[in-house]
Amino acid sequence: REAEMWSVAAASKGFAFPADTMDEMWKLVLLNQFHDIIPGSSIQRVYEEAEADYAKVLAAAAEVTVSATATLAPSADALTVFNSLSWPRKILVPLPSEWYGAQDENGLLTTQNIDGTIWVEVTVPACGWTTIHEEDPLAMANPLTVTQNALENEFVKVELDEWGQITSIYDKESGRELATGPCNQLKMYKDIPTNWDAWDLDSMYEETPVPLQSPATITVTDIGPLVARIQVRRTLNHSPMTQTISLRAGSRRVDFHTVIDWNESHKLLKVNFPVGIYNTEALHEIQFGHLARPTHKSRPFDADRFEVSAHKWSAVTEGNRGFAVLNDSKYGVNVVSSPAGNSINLTLLKSALAPDMYADKGRQEFTYAIYAWNGPFFESSVVQEGYDLNVATTTAQGEAGQGSLLSVDAPNVIVETVKPAEDGSGDVVLRLYESMRTATRCTLTLSEFLPAGKAAETDMLEEHKADLDLQDGKLALDFGPFEIKTIRLSK
Repeated sequence: REAEMWSVAAASKGFAFPADTMDEMWKLVLLNQFHDIIPGSSIQRVYEEAEADYAKVLAAAAEVTVSATATLAPSADALTVFNSLSWPRKILVPLPSEWYGAQDENGLLTTQNIDGTIWVEVTVPACGWTTIHEEDPLAMANPLTVTQNALENEFVKVELDEWGQITSIYDKESGRELATGPCNQLKMYKDIPTNWDAWDLDSMYEETPVPLQSPATITVTDIGPLVARIQVRRTLNHSPMTQTISLRAGSRRVDFHTVIDWNESHKLLKVNFPVGIYNTEALHEIQFGHLARPTHKSRPFDADRFEVSAHKWSAVTEGNRGFAVLNDSKYGVNVVSSPAGNSINLTLLKSALAPDMYADKGRQEFTYAIYAWNGPFFESSVVQEGYDLNVATTTAQGEAGQGSLLSVDAPNVIVETVKPAEDGSGDVVLRLYESMRTATRCTLTLSEFLPAGKAAETDMLEEHKADLDLQDGKLALDFGPFEIKTIRLSK
């Protein structure tokens, strides 16, 4: 995705998109979408080959991205930060080792030393980039408070117990306590399915808990002003874990970066977040939208959905507030209702022995997060927060000024893809979707970096469906609920 987008941007400066290489890489990705590879139900050799394929894809895509961004940002004593998401984004960026501070076109940037590296927060436009230059560091009042058992900023305060579990999630804006029990509570269960070891999760797993009684060591590692962090170390049965809990200034999201040396067999690990928000359905993101699924077991087919899938987030909502658990790589979850509210329980690890007796053993690294908001679901930023957690930063050593490929004036319309047309014509293809299940009229504004002679709507094979009225680089678009549009731009 990054390779395609920045190749499109760099084409205006003569960059030649390596279409054959990218075609080969996409086919490798699609090959490894085979249904037994994805859920972890193949033999060991399959994963050795799949990991080798993905390493090849990542290396090739990174090489294209580096070449494209270097074309946009020629070598200079500067650093350019890229944002491939379709809204302005505040990005934490590590500075070159010889820099002690930085500034962008709006002035000095706040700095923080994190693990021996100076970081700054840079605001980057939608589908665009910003260049920063070396400058003296800026001293700033710290809006964060951190102790061994609490993290606090302008919006939320979370308190921890001696296990690293959260005992309080206090929303300072509404004056409400969200937690109704221990949150970030790690729970382990015996997991011996009746029939298929790696395929199945049986509904009675909750009846066989595994006690996790090893104490935690909790250390404050960072105190701000950009981010506050607490590190929790404990052993989960036979598996040592290091978890870094972080809260950024100006954010309503708390991140849990987790590293586990997984040494379990026939065990299941989940993390629970019981909160005082009640609904008989929870929302789970899928590709290009989300689904509502029951949080109760009133009917047999509701009970059968004791574990469901989600992409980047699952959420429980009331009319004027909500709570979500976000993730960067964990796609199984169950949400359970009670008189006190709902508990979102994310599945983190499984340890089948067949058909691969070493499945998932070893170092596991992942991040999940919580995000609470006030107001209607439509006005929340849960979709944007899910993308932000999953999309890493791209930077280039060089000068590109500030620029943007495009912008959309409706926050619920997401630009998922900016890519060269598959036919090699030099046209550009955009793919957008409506993310909040409501009809939306918006304006898509294109920059000089995109061909803007004419525009057409196409199907997903990039075949022409209808011409669009392109006026002064602007397109008026109407979306139905969860509608996906593919747009082709040509000179």
